[in-house]
Amino acid sequence: MKYIALLGFGLLAASAKADLQVMDDSQLADATGEGLGLVIEDFVFNSDSAVLTVSEINDASGNPVEIGWSELYIMGEGSQNGTVETPVDIGNYFNPWTISSQRGTADWSAGGEAVHSGEYAAIGDDLALLEFATSDYESPAQDTVSYVTDCVMGAASDCATRTAQRRSGADVGSRFRFAFASGREDVLDIDIRGMYVDGTHMRLWSSPDENGQSELSGNIRLALFAEELNIDVCNGVCNNTTSVLNIDNLLLDLNIGYGEIQPVKFSATSDGNFVLELTVPDPTPLGIDTTDSVAMQQFYDGYYANAPKSNIYIGNIQVGQNTVGETIVNGFRAQYFKITSMDL
Repeated sequence: MKYIALLGFGLLAASAKADLQVMDDSQLADATGEGLGLVIEDFVFNSDSAVLTVSEINDASGNPVEIGWSELYIMGEGSQNGTVETPVDIGNYFNPWTISSQRGTADWSAGGEAVHSGEYAAIGDDLALLEFATSDYESPAQDTVSYVTDCVMGAASDCATRTAQRRSGADVGSRFRFAFASGREDVLDIDIRGMYVDGTHMRLWSSPDENGQSELSGNIRLALFAEELNIDVCNGVCNNTTSVLNIDNLLLDLNIGYGEIQPVKFSATSDGNFVLELTVPDPTPLGIDTTDSVAMQQFYDGYYANAPKSNIYIGNIQVGQNTVGETIVNGFRAQYFKITSMDL
């Protein structure tokens, strides 16, 4: 594995060629201790010819299937599918990726807007949570969802300026080989160019379930934009022929869960499988009488007015010579889902 990497935890980077300085009392007083910031500059990851092989897997007929993971790269935009080692920055010192402890901002006793206001809306102010977050930008040029909405999906008047100011994205790719007992080999090759994940976060907390046992809950926001996504499925060697699925300008702005009102539950079954469940909106944290039709109507009005929506944008989908064109899905919410892993 090759690395051209520099790792910082909210301190000074090694490549800055500067000595560590002692902080005085006033500087220490400004440190809030809210969490850990992560910054990686000039980063290149390339697995080269390393292969990870997974065996002891059988197909539906009981025949063995061997899976070989033969490629993984994370580089800067312009790497030409990982062949040119181009460095990329992951976060920066003003906008790092963070791990921090936060507190909810919802005032359940006050109700109304006090439930829905603040950065951590619909999470009670008596509850602490752990947040994993990528960089968060206020600039309309650097905030990816704003930029894509205004300048890829739309045509804002300042798009030329914002495009010139934008940082470069990342190139990410991987390749998998599936070898069957019959001698057949299939290859799955994935290459992503110009990927951005700023504005993404996962918020986790523990709370009692209906049996009084601790239960892990959370909210997830996935904000991912890729300028180009290529997926090739082929026999043996992929050569970018008619089997390639090409997607231009893919935006996934997905909000899953809304505080304690609609958390995502993480659990496991008795036989060791994982369960991910998005619950239905629940008025219980607000202390609402579910038999009171007026109160329930007000609850749902508040939920639909304030719970974050999700958006999907695809500039173009092409397979071989066949083109689907632009696809936009705006303003939808997931009301409920349950995902359970299974033994194969």
